[in-house]
Amino acid sequence: MGKDLVGDCRVVDIHCHLLPDMDDGARSWEESLKMARIASESGINTVVATPHWIQGTVWEPNPDVVRKKVSELNELLCKNCIPLSVFPGMEIGISENVVELVSSGRVLTLAEGRYVLVEVPFFSLPVGIEEVVYRLVDRGFFPILAHPERSRDIQKNPKRICDLVDNGALIQITAGSLCGCFGGKAKKCALELIELDAVHIVASDAHSSDKRPPLLSKAMDIVKRIKGIEYTNRLLLNASRCLG
Repeated sequence: MGKDLVGDCRVVDIHCHLLPDMDDGARSWEESLKMARIASESGINTVVATPHWIQGTVWEPNPDVVRKKVSELNELLCKNCIPLSVFPGMEIGISENVVELVSSGRVLTLAEGRYVLVEVPFFSLPVGIEEVVYRLVDRGFFPILAHPERSRDIQKNPKRICDLVDNGALIQITAGSLCGCFGGKAKKCALELIELDAVHIVASDAHSSDKRPPLLSKAMDIVKRIKGIEYTNRLLLNASRCLG
């Protein structure tokens, strides 16, 4: 990622679907290890495993299952000499009762701290998203909205995200969006959000070792070229703060 980025600070990917058989991410332990090796070799040294948790679907993983798989993965990483640390988390589908789900421990926060990764739908923003953000902040949590640049509503009007930021939301864009992997509209929107200073974190949202790998370096180089080293370092440091 360039020797002038962050110095000795750990590079953290806060959004990664590398736990096997949890969702549409890794399908096996072998695939998990492939993804981990790619992340490590690219300069990432810490990952938060964030399987989907979507209420009313088959993707409602038990927190203890996530913790167990994270523990097993860390053991495998050690045995295979892959210098990567993995923490538990979830990508939580937004709903009216997100605050209650988080407060009760039914879903996991990032690294089991105060940062909550909330998935933004790809079509229209849900009614009441402002209230969800407000209530999470009021309870002492830091809501992180995942990949809003891929939402049609935000693509049509990127400035809509600024109201959510003003209410306390943090914004995570996907590295692949900056690289054009999700099409021109997502890339354009991601760049516009950066220009608005409305981006706090870049994460991989990796799902596999080939089509959607856990890579940040190319995207961070794009950010550095647009906004400079200080801004880029700030994004990386923001990600590391999500570990508590």
